[in-house]
Amino acid sequence: MSAAAIVLLIANLISIALLMGYRPRGSKHKPAVSWCAFAILCALISQAVDVGLDHGRVSWSDAFVSVILAVLVIRARGNVASLTRCKS
Repeated sequence: MSAAAIVLLIANLISIALLMGYRPRGSKHKPAVSWCAFAILCALISQAVDVGLDHGRVSWSDAFVSVILAVLVIRARGNVASLTRCKS
C-alpha cells in the first residue's frame, strides 16, 4: 500500500467518524441535508473499502482531495448543513 493510499484512508476514516457521530442539538430535520450527508458517507465508505482492499490506484491528488474534505468536516464538526452555508 502506498503512502498516498494511507493518507487517503486516514482522512476518509476521520471524515466518516465525524459524520457518523454528528448529533444535531435543537435543530430542525432537513431531508435534503440528510440525503446529502448519506451520499457523502456512501462515497467515503466505498472509496475507503476500495482502497483498503487494494482494488484502486491512489494518486496524491486523490489523497489531497480527501484531506481537504476531512479538514472541512472537522471544521464543521460533522455538520453537513454548515458545509453548504456561506458566510461572508
